[in-house]
Amino acid sequence: MSWIAWVLSIIYLFISIMYSLQEGRKRATGFAGTLLPVLLVPFIGYWIIELLAGKKAKGCAWCGNKYHEAEYCGLCGKNEHGDTRPGFISKAAQNR
Repeated sequence: MSWIAWVLSIIYLFISIMYSLQEGRKRATGFAGTLLPVLLVPFIGYWIIELLAGKKAKGCAWCGNKYHEAEYCGLCGKNEHGDTRPGFISKAAQNR
């Protein structure tokens, strides 16, 4: 194998690992489940990963927002401990 093939192989491996780390955080299969398709079939592996199910959202225990994934809920402004985000104005108060 020539040195160019080695360099390209190392670059491909690096990009595959970085992509798998990024997408593995968002997918239910994790890092290993996203690395395998990308290494085996590069272009088709990307589409396989995009079709995989994402992780389930945590949800908000205070208002029932099932799509809540951030530190503070977008609807009620509370975090998992019940603390309200500083400067949060509720939607109900804005409509009065």
